[in-house]
Amino acid sequence: MADIIMESRPHLHSARLTLTLREALGYPFHDLERINMQEDSPKPSALMVATLRAAHQLLDAPLILDDPLALRVAGAEREAEVRSNPQRFRDPLTTALRTVLVIRSRLAEDTWLEARQRGTMQHVILGAGLDTSAYREELPVQARVFEVDLPATQRWKRARLADAGIAIPEALRYVALDFSDTTLADGLAQAGFDAGAPACFSWLGVTLYLGKDDVVRTLRYIASCAAGSSVVFDFAIAPELLEARERAAMEAITATLAQGGEPWKSNFAPAELEALLRGMGYGAVEHFNRENLTRLYLSGRDDELRLAGTTGIIRATVGGAAP
Repeated sequence: MADIIMESRPHLHSARLTLTLREALGYPFHDLERINMQEDSPKPSALMVATLRAAHQLLDAPLILDDPLALRVAGAEREAEVRSNPQRFRDPLTTALRTVLVIRSRLAEDTWLEARQRGTMQHVILGAGLDTSAYREELPVQARVFEVDLPATQRWKRARLADAGIAIPEALRYVALDFSDTTLADGLAQAGFDAGAPACFSWLGVTLYLGKDDVVRTLRYIASCAAGSSVVFDFAIAPELLEARERAAMEAITATLAQGGEPWKSNFAPAELEALLRGMGYGAVEHFNRENLTRLYLSGRDDELRLAGTTGIIRATVGGAAP
């Protein structure tokens, strides 16, 4: 998003960018009232992420995230819409958003693979949405994957899986969690999570919608897990640390999501987060910013995929060195 707006006063254009994003994504943002009234419906952000992961499969080569189930799990109607006009997702703002979504998923999946190679056999996906990693990986028989999400979102996802004929793997455990009456620790324990063994946590696209106290509470819980456990999570960077054009892009995204009932509630300075994590007992804290993510996943590409500096990704390991 850093090069989306070239005008001298980019803050004047966040409203125009919001309209561009809404037009590119269409549903789920054109009929928010109907979606929010459905009992078993996902959050609009979950549909947006699934849509852009699906568009990536059609638009970008080589693939950053090779997800052959992304189109099918989105549902027949949405798959048909994406296939009928994938070019609608090529505007600069939507392209920048698609880039960060697939890169963060790729980093989380790479981290889980590395964790398995070290002997960690538990993977916890917080806010799983339509994540398909557990359905397309060959996992060791002793591996366990725990998908944690809101009950309505999980019911909707399982209906999409059934419609698409996608089998539920033996390794998978669903943890339908309403945080108003169940803690993460209790929900995982009820699903068979082994608190005495290390786990690899993925927490993508969630912290932005939580207050800082809720973010800290979850990170403290993960820090209390067995040594060697890790978490990959993304966060919104404090607006005062952004360039003006990046702030305009962030305002466009947040305005679109707020209209869907999902306002962003927290942001952090990277140094602030690192201090928090180290104070909780994480022994290794790795920042993945625009520069090192570009080097890892975009090096040598000649297409339009570019990363913004509006969000950051951290991988933190409990009581030990980085993977």
